[in-house]
Amino acid sequence: MPLSGDAFVEEILQTVRTKHSKDNPIIGLIERGEIDREALKGFVGQFYLFFPKPFPKPIAAMLGRCPDDPELEKMWIENVVEEGTGEISGTDSHRGLFIRFAMSCGFASKEELDTVQPLPETSAFLDWRDLLMYQRSWLELFACQGFCLEGTASERMSRIVTGLTTHYGFNLDSEDIRYWTLHMGVDEEHMKVGPLAVRKYAVTDQQQELVRQSVQKTLDQFWLAFDGIKRAFVDKDPVYAAWRNGSA
Repeated sequence: MPLSGDAFVEEILQTVRTKHSKDNPIIGLIERGEIDREALKGFVGQFYLFFPKPFPKPIAAMLGRCPDDPELEKMWIENVVEEGTGEISGTDSHRGLFIRFAMSCGFASKEELDTVQPLPETSAFLDWRDLLMYQRSWLELFACQGFCLEGTASERMSRIVTGLTTHYGFNLDSEDIRYWTLHMGVDEEHMKVGPLAVRKYAVTDQQQELVRQSVQKTLDQFWLAFDGIKRAFVDKDPVYAAWRNGSA
């Protein structure tokens, strides 16, 4: 028998709490200032591939899969506009904000940033997200984006901002870290799409089980992507030498 909407949302939130990306070791290392600037640059390059480089196109694809639900549609439209232009927050496109941050972390230009090649774990995460967008149900997609990715952003960003301002010489009100400080707030709104979609549309045993499986898979892939960054740029595992020296 399926759970009620509220009970199922609470179950998914609990699942997220057990593997929240804010708790990945690489995030803690940044928060405590325990990685050097070269490793931080490696983190920045891979994170660029997660979200800033491809966005807002993935959000537009999610809007394209939206059912005929005005409330959900409005959420995605506002998300696309904000990601692509920064009009709602009065800033810049989120890609533009991130590029500014990356250049403050040692990248000489957008062109250099665009040469970064994905680690295998990054590629696996991006491949899974593409599969969600185009081969899984829209309900699974919305749940994973809302609960696992944007739904975990605020707390993840807060820990990163603490590290950047405490240990790496950035000021809290600096435009150089606006990408991070902005997402501490805007993703509180963007995350609402997950609970709304699940509460309204995950109403059968089969739908709820598909959401459970996809949410867990997304949490696992996202965690492994951060693990890959630590192995490559903090632990300096020899397997990742090509990514460290830019020859991958």
